[in-house]
Amino acid sequence: MASIRTRLTAWNAGVLALIVCVLLGAAYAFLRYASLTQINRSLLQEKDLVAATIAAHAGQPGDRAALVAALIGDLRTHGLDVLESPGPSNTIVTIPVTLDDDDPPSSADGPRPLTIVDWRDLAAKLAAQGDDDRAFNIRAERGQLRALAWRASLDSRPFTFVVSEHFHDTAELLETARDAALLALPVALLIAVLSGYLLARRALGPVAAMTAEARRIGARNVHERLSIRDPDDELGQLALAFNDVLARVDAALEQQRRFTADASHELRTPVALIRTEAEVALSSTDTAGGEYRAALEATRDSSRQLSRIVEDLFLLARADAGQTVVVAQRMRLDEMIRSTLQGLQPLAVAKGIALDAPRLPIVVYDGDPELLRRALTNLVDNAIKYMRGPGRVEVRLEAAQGEYVITVSDNGPGISASDVPHLFERFFRGDSSRPHHETVNSAGAGLGLAIARDIAELHGGSVTLASSTEAGSIFEIHLPANRPGDVLPPEGSSSS
Repeated sequence: MASIRTRLTAWNAGVLALIVCVLLGAAYAFLRYASLTQINRSLLQEKDLVAATIAAHAGQPGDRAALVAALIGDLRTHGLDVLESPGPSNTIVTIPVTLDDDDPPSSADGPRPLTIVDWRDLAAKLAAQGDDDRAFNIRAERGQLRALAWRASLDSRPFTFVVSEHFHDTAELLETARDAALLALPVALLIAVLSGYLLARRALGPVAAMTAEARRIGARNVHERLSIRDPDDELGQLALAFNDVLARVDAALEQQRRFTADASHELRTPVALIRTEAEVALSSTDTAGGEYRAALEATRDSSRQLSRIVEDLFLLARADAGQTVVVAQRMRLDEMIRSTLQGLQPLAVAKGIALDAPRLPIVVYDGDPELLRRALTNLVDNAIKYMRGPGRVEVRLEAAQGEYVITVSDNGPGISASDVPHLFERFFRGDSSRPHHETVNSAGAGLGLAIARDIAELHGGSVTLASSTEAGSIFEIHLPANRPGDVLPPEGSSSS
């Protein structure tokens, strides 16, 4: 396919050539129309003169020859050459007298006819015309004549009178105009091609510059941006859009680099612990098996953490690739909340934390129970882990404004303002909120909130931090009410 520059040049040349052709054709048509209109007007005036002369001779005595001779003599006194057709056709042609340098002066017998009519052509035109009084062209010795014919009687004798005007000069003028138009057309086409090429080159120059700049941008310098000359024109808007794409790509690459580095760091710790415990157990001389058991227990805990991180990474990778499938089924959100808190009860009891879900309404919902349970588990698990002492975590369920809201609140230390913008970033863990005694096995990988957010978004909802103060934090899971009306009053308060 031809380049844009070539296509623009061709389009510009074609459009300009079409415009020139239309203008030249219109100018030629107007010139021809104006010329013919002027000649036709002269013919009408000449016809009126001839008709008046015929009327003046009406009723005069004499034979045909005498009447015709008198009429011809009278018309010649008015400056008209008069030609009478040979034979019995009774056709009289009048032509305005014009003397050229090559013509001899009029003789004593009368003016010499300057233009000899082609009588056969005239007879054919008169036969084809019938009673129509429109003007027509006839051949003559010197070019053409523009003629107008009508039938009239001279002393009850029928005659065909033809008034004519010289068409030679007008024909030469029209021919000259036509030749000039044919000569101007290729010149105009050449100018159109050159102007189209220059216009396309000038218009696409910034695009070529943008292309060269874009080719220099790669993975190592993706932070660079295209230069923008005028942000308000179309190319400026294109450059802005491209820079926006580069910014998103840069952010994605940076997130990927951080993800890879953080994942490597998180995976390296449990793997190192497993290897260390295995080496200690193999080098131990304890025959009673106490050190072997401790090493196996540490290996088990590290393996669990490693498995959890791998599973979280796998879930996030599938979510990024759009491969996570939501197996929606009818479920009750209140029962899901109670079963989730029941599963986390041992972890809460170990830290002296009370889990509570007071007066949950009965809510029927179409969603993936396993994914929603995991999202709620991550929020409650975070609240438990970052609690510095005995406390309370409360979960509520409400239906309002076309959505269901699951609220997880705690009375922990809260989240520092500097950590809030990064809460849902992968592998982020706010050090200011973590207990100083937190161990590697009890600490998360910083993926819980990111996973909870992705699960909510898969259901068309979201996870937000409603508030965070020194008195505690409140997280909310918003789910669209895909089954409006399926909300019943709570069966009663429920505490875990």
